[in-house]
Amino acid sequence: MLPIFSLFWRIAQLKSGPEYLPASSFLLVVITSLNVAVSFIISVSIGTQPATTIATTILTNLAAQALIIYGLLVLVGKSARLTQTLTAYFGCDLLLNLVIGCCIALMRLLGVDFMTTLALIIFFWSILVFGYILHKAMEIHMAMGVALAFLLTLITVALGQLAVGQT
Repeated sequence: MLPIFSLFWRIAQLKSGPEYLPASSFLLVVITSLNVAVSFIISVSIGTQPATTIATTILTNLAAQALIIYGLLVLVGKSARLTQTLTAYFGCDLLLNLVIGCCIALMRLLGVDFMTTLALIIFFWSILVFGYILHKAMEIHMAMGVALAFLLTLITVALGQLAVGQT
C-alpha cells in the first residue's frame, strides 16, 4: 500500500498522473472506504453536526464527484480512464485529509489555532491537484482542469448541503 500512497503524494506534487495507478476496482473501493472513514473521523472531531449529517454529506459529495467525473470523461471520450481517475482523485483527497488530521492534532497539542489558514491552503492545493488529475485524465489544458475542479468542488459542496437540508 505504501507504493500507492507514494504515487498519490507524487500526484499531489503534480509530478505524476493517474495513468500510473493500476486500473483496479478493488483499489478504488479500498481508497474510497478509507477516504470516507478519515473524512468522517476528522469531521466529527472538529464539527458540531450530528454524525448522520456528516456521513450523508460525505457520501453525497463522493457520489456526486464520481458521477460528474464520469460524465466529463464520457464527454471527451475517455471513459476507460474512470477507475484510475477516481482512484487518483479520492486517493489525493485521502492524502489531503490525512494532512488536515495531522495538522489538527498538532494544533491541539501545541494549543494554537491556524485552522483558517490551513483550510485556505488545503482548499487551493486540492483545487490545483484535482485540476491536474482532470488535466491528465481528460487531456485538456491545465487551466481548464483547474476551472473544472473548482466548479466540481462548488457543485458537490452545494449538493452535499442540499442532501442534508442546509441551504
